[in-house]
Amino acid sequence: MGTLHRERTRSIQLGLLTFGALLLGFLLALQLRTGRVIESQLKIPSHQVESLGYLLAQREQTRTVLEKQVAELRAELALYEEAAGAHKATLAEMAKELARLKRLSGLTPLQGPGVVVELRDSPRPLKPGEDPNLVILHYTDIQSVVNELWAAGAEAIAINGERLMTISGINCVGTTILVNKKRIAPPYRIAALGNPEQLTKYLLRPDGQLGVLTSFGFPVRIRTEASLTIPAYSGSLHLTYVRPDRLEAP
Repeated sequence: MGTLHRERTRSIQLGLLTFGALLLGFLLALQLRTGRVIESQLKIPSHQVESLGYLLAQREQTRTVLEKQVAELRAELALYEEAAGAHKATLAEMAKELARLKRLSGLTPLQGPGVVVELRDSPRPLKPGEDPNLVILHYTDIQSVVNELWAAGAEAIAINGERLMTISGINCVGTTILVNKKRIAPPYRIAALGNPEQLTKYLLRPDGQLGVLTSFGFPVRIRTEASLTIPAYSGSLHLTYVRPDRLEAP
C-alpha cells in the first residue's frame, strides 16, 4: 500500500511538472507573438519594448511628482489670493480714510446747502479831506465775517473761490486784500456750507459784524442756497517750521 501511494504521488508531481512546462511554453509563445505584433504594427523592434516600458514607468513617476507639485502650488496660490484679498480690503479702508481726511483738510470740493455773503465797498462819496479808508472794506472786516461763520457752524468756507483751511491767511498789502496769498477784489463773496437758517440767524444778530458794516453804509447782501459748491484748496501746502509730532510708543 505504501508503494502504491508513492507511485501515485510521483504521478501527480510528474503531471504538475508537465503542466508547468506547457504553461511556460505557452507564455513564451505569447510573448514572442506579442513582440511580433508590436514590431509589425508599431514598427518597434521587440528588443526595445522592455526599454520603452521602463521609460514609461519613469514618466509615470515623474508625472506623479509634478501633479503633487501642482497641487502644492495651487494651495500656495490660494493662500496668496486670500492674503491679497485681505490687503485689498485694507487698502480700500485706507483709501476711504484718506478721502475723509482730504475732505476735512480742504483738498477736495464739497457740495451742500449754505449761504453766500456779498460785501462791497461803500458807495458814499468822500467829503473833502476825508480818509478813503472809511469807505473801503479791509481784511479785518472780511476776517470778522469768516470768524462768525465758523462760530455759527460752517463746515467749509471760500472767499471769491479761494478755499480756506488751517494754513490760509487773510491779510492785505496796502488796500489790496490777499487770501491764500492771492489778490481778491470787491465784491467779496463769502460762501459757506452749513445749515442755512442757523448761519443766517447768527450773521444777522444786531451786534454782529454785518450789522456794524451796514451801519457804516457798506452794502451787505446774504442769500441762502440749497446746493452750493465750495472748491478744493489750490494753494501751496509747503510748511517751513511744522514737523510731525512723533510720540514714542508706550
